Parts: sequence; structure tokens; C-alpha cells
Amino acid sequence: MVVSNASPLIYLARTGQLHLLRLLFGEVQVPEEVKIECVDRGKEKGYADAHVIEKALHDKLIVVHKLTDENREKAVNLSEAFGIDYGEAQAILLAQQKGEREALIDETHARKAARFLGLTPKGTIYVIMAAMRRGHISKTDGKAILDLIVEAKFHISLKIYKEALKAIEGL
Repeated sequence: MVVSNASPLIYLARTGQLHLLRLLFGEVQVPEEVKIECVDRGKEKGYADAHVIEKALHDKLIVVHKLTDENREKAVNLSEAFGIDYGEAQAILLAQQKGEREALIDETHARKAARFLGLTPKGTIYVIMAAMRRGHISKTDGKAILDLIVEAKFHISLKIYKEALKAIEGL
């Protein structure tokens, strides 16, 4: 199992690759705020990926977990201290609460907060690479998915994009 923030779910859903999470982790845990951000707000804005994520919730690929009262309060403080979204802070604290070592997080400041609290952040690109390493997708598919997430407005620097392509070639 793994805890995820919203962005890996959103971009994997937008590219039709949400199923990779089941292959890699079995089940994905999210805090309530991530569900609200991905599904409730996504549907309000008319995003098709919100329906894909909602189906994954129904199918139990994604499971919502409640934070303790103490961790909900800590999430507010963590959000303010690191300048991150409340959902990102909740995901980090849920990972701690569940005793997980890793969390799926893409945003730079949230990754720093996760590291500060002793977690190892992994992101959407990690999911693609891990799926290739385990033989779930080919190099060609990995490159295509990387391009699709960029087309879906995934925030990635040219440097990271080139490094990801180089890593794919090295597999």
C-alpha cells in the first residue's frame, strides 16, 4: 500500500494509467482532502479524470482514510510552514499515521516537507519507471505515457523530462 497526494492520481487518470497503481501497490490510501480535491472539485470543474478516480474509489483501488484530530490540526500547520496545499499536508501526515515510508507526491515543496518528516516522496514519473522495471509496460509505452502527462499539463522542467527519457532508455 502507499499514500498518495492528488497530482499522481489526476495525471495517471488523465492518461489512462491509474491501473498501474494497483499493479505496483495493490491499494492506494488517500486522506479526505485528496478525495475532495480529485473527485468533488474535479467533477464541479467538469474534469473527466474526476470520474475515473471516483470509479477507482468505488473499485477499492483508492481508499479514503481519516486523519486523527491531532493530525488534521498538524496538517494546517504543515501547510502554512511549507507553503503547500492542505491536501498535500494531509497526505504526508496520513503516510506517517499509517506507518508508510513512501508517499506519492509530485510538488517540490510538498516533497521537501515529506523528506523533512522522514518520508521518501515518489511521484508520477516514479510510477511510470517502476511499471517499466516490473515489465507492466514497455519502454515505448513509458515514453508515450511521459509525453501524455506533459500534454496533460504536468509541471515538469525540461531537465527532469530529459533525465526521465534518459532513464527510460537505460532500462
